[in-house]
Amino acid sequence: MNILPALKTGKIIVTFGPHTILPALLAELALRGPLTVLDGGNRFPAYRIVQEIRRRSVDVTRISEQLFLRRAFTAYQIVHMLESASAERHPLILLDLLSTFQDDQIQPHEADRLLSTCISHIQRLSVSAPIALYLTPYTTEEKSFLLERLCQQADELFAQPDALPPAAAQLSLF
Repeated sequence: MNILPALKTGKIIVTFGPHTILPALLAELALRGPLTVLDGGNRFPAYRIVQEIRRRSVDVTRISEQLFLRRAFTAYQIVHMLESASAERHPLILLDLLSTFQDDQIQPHEADRLLSTCISHIQRLSVSAPIALYLTPYTTEEKSFLLERLCQQADELFAQPDALPPAAAQLSLF
């Protein structure tokens, strides 16, 4: 799954995949220039990214300084993070945007309102920079519409088959 050719200004890419490919992807993007990562699921693998950078370059410090990380722990913080994000010209990667929306304290109608705000800011930011959303497709049933809404905004979708939710299966008793 190579999303690098698809990352273009004005495009929103949504991708589902195993988190094991994140370090290589983020390291490759950092090697190409500045990169902003907005992490909504506490998934940023800093140590493994540095290992990947070290494999590809001797200038680890300079390249690492091109990585800008912001973390959010609630859906409201995600909204604020996107509202306050300035329109830069370098790629913006959003990790697990919907994970904080799964909080039981956030009702589906409130989650929908917050996601609408997020989507408008993602569209605003995509005008000046390529945007990629790296999602985990596991959502509660009552909030599965959030994932569908986000995918509808994508110009391109990338998915690894093993990243999609498994089909329910009845296990054998014996």
